[in-house]
Amino acid sequence: MTEGGTILQRISDDRESLSRAFRLIADFVMSTPGEFINSPMRVLAQRIQVSEPTLIRFARHYGYQGLPDLRLAFAMSLAASDAAASATLEPRLRDKQAVNRAAKQAIAARAAALTADDSTLLLDSGSTLQRLADCLTSAPGKTILTTSLNNVLILRQSDQHRLIMPGGTLRAGAMALGGRMAEANLAEMNIDTAYIGADSLHPEHGLSTYGEEEAHLNRAMIRASRRVVVLVDSTKLRSPALHHICDLSDVDIIVTDSNLSQEQHAAFEATDTTLLLADATPPATPRKETP
Repeated sequence: MTEGGTILQRISDDRESLSRAFRLIADFVMSTPGEFINSPMRVLAQRIQVSEPTLIRFARHYGYQGLPDLRLAFAMSLAASDAAASATLEPRLRDKQAVNRAAKQAIAARAAALTADDSTLLLDSGSTLQRLADCLTSAPGKTILTTSLNNVLILRQSDQHRLIMPGGTLRAGAMALGGRMAEANLAEMNIDTAYIGADSLHPEHGLSTYGEEEAHLNRAMIRASRRVVVLVDSTKLRSPALHHICDLSDVDIIVTDSNLSQEQHAAFEATDTTLLLADATPPATPRKETP
């Protein structure tokens, strides 16, 4: 897969050598990045006047499995090159949900076992944390704080839990609350464990994200909690993103999938933070017996 930090420049550099259809997409991407990142595929195809399969082929041309992967990488690349963009070009939650599903499900299941020691816990927003919320629907009763509206919808019928939202301003793209009100309310909390995500996790530079507001909120979550567990799939074990959240010394446990490289594994094992790996390998399809 193409590194997220270079895709912006690659599309620009490739423009003259692309086919006519791909050039139409490239021009749209560079001229209206907000629409490209946030519009449904059907709408994009109509606006650019190409087919939906052509959009998918464009993404695969740059090494991505599909449009969601490309749009996430493009949004991160754009934010890294333009600090102001990080406040306005938040990737679609649906795109995040579509990427690395098996790994995120495995990570969530591994993290769910850690909640057995918690009476109160805090769930960050994000697609991997939604999978953790799914795992908690049948867990013993706990007090669960969350900034995610989707987490509340997942857990709303789990009557054994007490659900709390800290308030704040709606981030519609992320279906989550944030801002100063949420941070101020979290400052009054005393939570056993915060389960949070990140756009980047690096053994030397710690956690980071492309959104400044999200970085502030994550730091408030960390300050309010006695234990911090970070859930990230292995594609996020990379160079720092734009806004620093915390150093790795502030994190107790990292839960990621088993697809990380040997070098990455050694680098994180050398720190004081506990590394837990979830097996993201899909089970083999049973061979049918010959009659």
